[in-house]
Amino acid sequence: MSIRQEWQKLLADGELHELKPRDGDPHKRTVLLSDELHHLLTKEMPEGEEADRRARLLASLQNIVAGRRVVVALEPYSARKAVIGRLDPVEESVFDIRCQDKPAVRVFGSFLEKDVFLAVTCRPRSVRVSWVDWLPLGPRESKEWKKGIKAVKREWARYFPTEPPVCGDNLDEYLSNARLERNRRRA
Repeated sequence: MSIRQEWQKLLADGELHELKPRDGDPHKRTVLLSDELHHLLTKEMPEGEEADRRARLLASLQNIVAGRRVVVALEPYSARKAVIGRLDPVEESVFDIRCQDKPAVRVFGSFLEKDVFLAVTCRPRSVRVSWVDWLPLGPRESKEWKKGIKAVKREWARYFPTEPPVCGDNLDEYLSNARLERNRRRA
């Protein structure tokens, strides 16, 4: 069975959830959600600042589904403006989607095929976020970053034990309508 057939079966069986685009937006890419992410984005929440922040996270993910142009950093630690960045170690092929609105959060996942992203977990970047059940990531060498990466690897092995995620240095293998972030020149 191809990886596409596998993820479509997982969707049909309710083990993964597909993020739908906003009404009126095109459906150009696929973002699949783990149970954790699906619950986070759909659970009841009183109106207010936290619900507004979660709505902005949802809109960021729906922009990806709609095929809006995104900036990608394939080189870890080099992102300045990138929306999607590959994390270290690169051979694990784990990415984060950077939702920079304050408080900033990161959605960790991997690509199943071009324009298909498995979103596994959401982590606050620097400060605690009450509606996310994880500690802030903090410095990039922290245990919390490692836990986010391990969560993706664990869920990947659960869903796709015989298939590796997309891996490589060619942006076109991951996404359409995307551009690489230019690395800053070092003096």
